[in-house]
Amino acid sequence: MLDSNFNKELKSIMNYILNYGINNLSYKINTYKDISKTDDNKTEFISKVHLGYMKAQNLIVQNLLLLGNKRVRIKKQIKVYRRERADKALIQKYENDLQIIIHKEKILRKLADTIAWTVLGNDITVVRRLYKHIPPVEIFNSNLNHDLEVVGKIFEEDNTHFPLVTDITSFIQVGDILVKDYFGHSAQLIELKEGSVNEEIEEIINDYFTNRCDRKLYYELSEKDTKFQKQFERYIKQQQKGLNTTEIINSGKGKDDVTGLNIRTVNDVFYTQHFDTVIKKMLEEVNKKNYSIRTIDDCLIVGVYNTSKIPIYRGFEAWKQSVEVDFPTINLVQFLDSPVAHPIFLHPFSIDDKIKLVNGDKMVLMSLDVRKWFEILESKDLEVKLLTKKQTARMNTVPDHSKAFEYNGQAIEVKFGGISQILFDGIFERMFNQFVRPSSMGDYLKQGLSSAKTYL
Repeated sequence: MLDSNFNKELKSIMNYILNYGINNLSYKINTYKDISKTDDNKTEFISKVHLGYMKAQNLIVQNLLLLGNKRVRIKKQIKVYRRERADKALIQKYENDLQIIIHKEKILRKLADTIAWTVLGNDITVVRRLYKHIPPVEIFNSNLNHDLEVVGKIFEEDNTHFPLVTDITSFIQVGDILVKDYFGHSAQLIELKEGSVNEEIEEIINDYFTNRCDRKLYYELSEKDTKFQKQFERYIKQQQKGLNTTEIINSGKGKDDVTGLNIRTVNDVFYTQHFDTVIKKMLEEVNKKNYSIRTIDDCLIVGVYNTSKIPIYRGFEAWKQSVEVDFPTINLVQFLDSPVAHPIFLHPFSIDDKIKLVNGDKMVLMSLDVRKWFEILESKDLEVKLLTKKQTARMNTVPDHSKAFEYNGQAIEVKFGGISQILFDGIFERMFNQFVRPSSMGDYLKQGLSSAKTYL
C-alpha cells in the first residue's frame, strides 16, 4: 500500500525511538541491570534515548509537513475536477491518493504517540486526561517554528529532560510542549504564546507575581481596550488549564477542567496477563506459510495472515461462521484511527513486521465468542447482564465518545459485590489492541469493582 521511500522513513523513525538509546552507549550491556549500575550509566542511557526521540520527532515533523501540504493540494484538485465534471476514474485516483496520505499521517502521529506513551509511563489514565475530543491540529498552520526553537533550547540545557511538540501526537490536546523530567519523575505542559500582545500580557503577569499588587493589576487592565482584556482572559484560562492538567498528571489530584470537580486518580496497580508474545510468534510463522490461527482462553479467535500475495484473510469470516461467533471482526491496524489507543509500535514485534502490518502485507484479525467470555466472567463470580435494546438506546443518547459498547444493540452490565459497571469500548480495546487475555480481563473487572467499594 505504501511507497518504499515512506517505509524507509518509518524504519528510521522506529529505530530512533526503539533502538537508538541501547545501540549508542559507550559501555556494553548484557542486561538492563547494567544501565542502573552507576548514576553515570543511567544518565548516559537516558540522554541517548532522548536524543533518539529528538531525531525521531524531527523526522515526524518533516514528513507531516510534506504530507499535510500535499493533502491540501489534492483536496483542492478534487474539488476542481468535480466542478468540471472530470472523468470519474481520474477523480477516484485522486481520492485514493488522498486516503493513502491520511493513512500515512495517522501512522506518523501514532509514532509520536509511541514516544508520548513511553515518557508518560504507559499510563492510560494520563493519556485520556490529555485528550479533549477535538480534531488534530494542522501543524503547518500552528506556531511550529517557535515550538521547535523552544524544544531545541530545552533539550540543549538538559538532555535528561525530553520536550515533545504536542501537535504532532494524536491525543495530547493540552499545551504546546510536553516536557518530561526523567530523574524528577515529573511532567510539565507548556503553553507557548507569540506576538506583541501576548508579550505584554506576560509582562503584566510577571509583574503581578513579583509585586502581588491587586490594585496595580486592576488599573493596568482597566486602561486596556476590550479586545486586550478578552485576550488576557483567554491567556489566563489556557495557562490555568495546562497547570491543572499538569497537577493531575504529577500528583493524581486536581480540578477537572470540564466539570470543575475535584478528582483523584487511584494509584492501585493491577497486572494483567497478555498474549502479545503469541501474536509475535504467529507473525513469524506466516513468513513460512500464509496463515496462523489460535484461540485464546477458548473464546477469542485470532488469525494472522500473510496478504502480500493473495487475500487469504477472507477465510477468517468462514472460520467465524463455523464456530458460530457473531462478534464483529477486529483488524489490529484499525486502532490507528483511535487517538487514545495503545500504539501498535510498542508491541514486541519486529520492526519489519510492524511495517508490514501498517502496509497491509500482514494482517491480524480477531473476534470474540461473547457467550463463552460471559461464562469465564461468571466463573469468577461476576454477574453479567445484557441490557434491553430500549434501555441501551436511552442510555446512549450522548456523544459518540461517551457511548457504552453495544453487542447486537445491547449494552453489557457487569456486577460484583453489589457494585455494577457498564462496559465501554476501552475494555475491548485492551483485549484486541493491548492483547490482554479475556480471562485476565475478568480478573481486572473484578478487582476494579472490588476497589470501587473502598472509594464510594
